[in-house]
Amino acid sequence: MGQRTGGTEERRRRAAIRGAFDTAAAALGSQLDPEQRTAADHLAELGAGGGSGVYLHGPVGRGKTWLADVLLSQLPDGSSTRLHAYDAARQLHRGIARRSGGRGGLDAAIDDVVGGAGVLLLDELHAHDPGDVMLLSRFLRALPPRGVRLVATSNHSPEELLPDPRRHHLVLPLVTALRETCAVVAVSGPVDHRTLGHGGARPGWSSGAWLVPGSATQLVAVGLVEPAPGDRVVLQVGSRPLRALGHDAHDGGAAHLHFDDLCDAPTSTGDALELAERYRTLVLAGVPALSTVGEQARRRFADLVDVCWDRDVRLVVRSATTPVEALDAVVRDRERLVSRLSLLRRCAPSR
Repeated sequence: MGQRTGGTEERRRRAAIRGAFDTAAAALGSQLDPEQRTAADHLAELGAGGGSGVYLHGPVGRGKTWLADVLLSQLPDGSSTRLHAYDAARQLHRGIARRSGGRGGLDAAIDDVVGGAGVLLLDELHAHDPGDVMLLSRFLRALPPRGVRLVATSNHSPEELLPDPRRHHLVLPLVTALRETCAVVAVSGPVDHRTLGHGGARPGWSSGAWLVPGSATQLVAVGLVEPAPGDRVVLQVGSRPLRALGHDAHDGGAAHLHFDDLCDAPTSTGDALELAERYRTLVLAGVPALSTVGEQARRRFADLVDVCWDRDVRLVVRSATTPVEALDAVVRDRERLVSRLSLLRRCAPSR
């Protein structure tokens, strides 16, 4: 009898979570498409206590993060943790460093990241840094023994992560870990829901702007002031100095940075994360057509966009070129960047 009661309760929870997806879609004036329905069924199974982890992948705007967030909203308080994949890697690196490395250091760092959660959402799993890739593969393998199930979102299937043939072998342990611990579900319907206004409320990001050519007058039009030469400062970000054109540290103000100092220099995604935690507005001046800079500079710019989007930080870009022209050289993840940057206010020079 007890076992049947448990089965009944699991079915009730599964049905309630499925209903929550329909309710959330209806609130947006929409309904689940077939691939979203399949993903919702897997997530409802997980949320009801059954099934495995779930890895959602597909193009931008198909509702992957939205689906995962609806699931988390149906779980008991304190039973889940939501992290951007970049942030998870940073926390693991820091946790290991605090304990001077070693296997025990990794285990303790994983415990710190997971806490008491039974479900971990790892949003936007994009493998670009080989060190992060190897660390995340060990991290994911450590979740099931701790009773933690993974929900992950990505624009790429597991096999498409870190596609560079010179380094792809490094991601194979992560691919295996994902396949062994998760149901891999494609969410790649024909509609980009962001074009229908279903991109989610991101007031900070949506208040940002792409300014061409990025004049002082245009800055004033978006409520900012051009830093004076005497405002230049060196910020301490992580363990390194970072030159800034100026900043206002009061009440999470703005930091004015130059592309050459933040993107065309050996900074890390962790630096972008720290800036996004410290300031509510980031102004990036001197953004060129990315075809004129190296691959790492392009990657750092893309990471900055992703971090600001995830943290809902206002990004103001000062550039001599439009977003489409600036991104001409970005092949990997270009669709995601264009989709996000399309939501920024455009300020072109008056004629």
